Amino acid sequence: MVCNLISVDKDTYESLQEELIELRQLVASLKGAKSSNLLKSNQQQMDLFIEYIPGAIAIFDRQMRYILTSRRWREDYNLSDRDIIGRSHCEIFLDIPPYWQEIHQRCLAGTIGESEENIFPVGEGTIHWVKWQINPWYDKDSGEIGGIIVFSEVITAHKQLEETAICDRQLAAAQLQEKEQFLRSIYDGVTQPIFTIDVLDNNELRYAGWNSATEKTTGISTAEVIGKTPEYVHGTVEGLEVRQRFKICIESGIGIKYEECLTFQGQETWWLTTINPLKNSEGRVYRLVGTALNITERKRAEVALQASQHFIQRIADSSPNILYIFDLEEQRNVYANQEMGKFLGYSNEQIQQMGTQILPIITHPDDWEKVITHLQNFTKAKDGEIYEFEFRVKQANGEWCWLYTRETVFSRDADGKINQILGVSADITERKQAEMQLQQQAQNLENTLRELQRTQSQLIQSEKMSSLGNMVAGVAHEINNPVNFIHANLIPASEYTQDLLRLLELYQQHFPYPPAEIQAEIIAIDLDFLKEDIVKLFQSMTVGTKRIREIVLSLRNFSRLDEAEFKDVDIHQGIDSTLMILHNRLKAKPNHPEISVIKEYGKLPLIECYPGQLNQVFMNLLANAIDSLEQSFVGEQGQIRICTEVCNSKWAIIRIADNGMGISQEILPKLFDPFFTTKDVGKGTGLGLSISYQIVVNKHGGNLSCNSIPGQGAEFVIKIPISQS
Repeated sequence: MVCNLISVDKDTYESLQEELIELRQLVASLKGAKSSNLLKSNQQQMDLFIEYIPGAIAIFDRQMRYILTSRRWREDYNLSDRDIIGRSHCEIFLDIPPYWQEIHQRCLAGTIGESEENIFPVGEGTIHWVKWQINPWYDKDSGEIGGIIVFSEVITAHKQLEETAICDRQLAAAQLQEKEQFLRSIYDGVTQPIFTIDVLDNNELRYAGWNSATEKTTGISTAEVIGKTPEYVHGTVEGLEVRQRFKICIESGIGIKYEECLTFQGQETWWLTTINPLKNSEGRVYRLVGTALNITERKRAEVALQASQHFIQRIADSSPNILYIFDLEEQRNVYANQEMGKFLGYSNEQIQQMGTQILPIITHPDDWEKVITHLQNFTKAKDGEIYEFEFRVKQANGEWCWLYTRETVFSRDADGKINQILGVSADITERKQAEMQLQQQAQNLENTLRELQRTQSQLIQSEKMSSLGNMVAGVAHEINNPVNFIHANLIPASEYTQDLLRLLELYQQHFPYPPAEIQAEIIAIDLDFLKEDIVKLFQSMTVGTKRIREIVLSLRNFSRLDEAEFKDVDIHQGIDSTLMILHNRLKAKPNHPEISVIKEYGKLPLIECYPGQLNQVFMNLLANAIDSLEQSFVGEQGQIRICTEVCNSKWAIIRIADNGMGISQEILPKLFDPFFTTKDVGKGTGLGLSISYQIVVNKHGGNLSCNSIPGQGAEFVIKIPISQS
């Protein structure tokens, strides 16, 4: 058999063997050839064939001297050139293994070629695993063995893989044994019972064994329980129940967990049992593995807790208040006494169906944000803290009622986070209704008081303005008659005086030298000055009477007693009349300079209004501006600016601004309230701005506002419709 170094499959191996047989025949034929040239040519062909054959081949004579080698042979055995021809293999490899000599001798003795696997040193400490195939070759003439043909394959990598696989198998076996010992130690050392049940072909159940913890619990050894039925271990009644649970696991094909009460050594115990099925390659359950946890103490605690809860429930249900436990994570009540259902009108089933939606369903929309804020703040509560709040809830009959609630921390999770709240709620609907009635009554009283104040202010101001108007009108009337009399007589008196002066001049012309007594009197009375000054005197008296007549006219315009209905008037005339009346207050005084008035009148049409009432507004606003300037501008120039304009062809706007001390933002909202004043006692009633507001807003359907920045003065803006239609 020949071994190929490139491929080791059977077909290639046999093909190479056939080629070597042909090679032997060729060598034999060459020996008997008559032509030396032909022999030489065939020898060269054979050398080339051996040289380039893919396998590692060497031909030796009987003394183990090289005759021919392939290139692969020289590469595998680190032979650098072909000078080894004729040299002994044993000379080249001094440390050749003894088995090589034995194989060589067997081949020369006619033994059939053998295949061997051995290690072979290749020099410098390198050792290969080599697979040898050695066959003899025969001399054609003598028929004797002429030497051997050796085929070799280096199988070091293959051997290393085999050794690695063997080591891996040994290691896996050791690890498996260790794991089995580990699992066995856990199986026998764990305090929790573990047991196995074999499921036979007819689904019959037999115990396959259990651990030492189960032996201790049941009092039955592992050896004794193997092959026994559940009825043998648990008795007929309990055994049938256990068998039924095992069958449920087999039929479902998945693990199950349940609680069961079993009797061991005459004592009942509760267990939490877990059964897991094991399936074979066909998917059939062939074994059950079970674990059990003793929960007897927990069951006893549950029974005691249920009894305690029943006792607490009886106390809670007898309470007239609503008691509940609210879960923050689930956002719902996990407990509530009977009073909850009685108060709301919902049954426990309905409350459970509503679940987490019960709060938004029953909470009043106006109070929902307050409830959410309360729950968010409660997450930071400390143990023992009480949180109180009131909110409205909707009963089943659709009516809204009020609850007063006190809540505190009930429980926390392992991380200390609050997860449940204990709350107590009381029905305060009647109290809230009484409070709301009182609030309404208080509001009504406040509105009534405000109306009384407004009416009082109107009465006071109306009476005041009525008296003032009557007085002003009376004074104007009484002054007007004598002033008209004087003014009317000044003209003829002036004319008479002019006539007398002309007569006197005629006397002086015709009698230039009067008696001494007359000349003395002329000098005494300074006749020339008298003639010149008496003309100026009458002119001054005429101007004075005109001024008095203008003042009287302003008083009559301001009073407007004969204009109690809407009339078309010139607003600018009313403002000017008011300024005329206040002229004395605008003049310079010892304690403050003159207050200048800047008029920026726009082109206003006639305004349909109550002229007397509107003049009253101008009087109040201008008087307040003067008061402010008298208090703030000591030694400085006070200024009042009056601007008028038309807005959207429908509104007349009058702005009265001063550069006084201004009004603070705290006072602005109260500015038009009745009897509100910032002046000292006795200097103001607090009615001026209130009355002005009512006149502008209520009487004329306009608007009165104030814009002010402290330290930069104040501006009052009057906006009234041009026409009341």
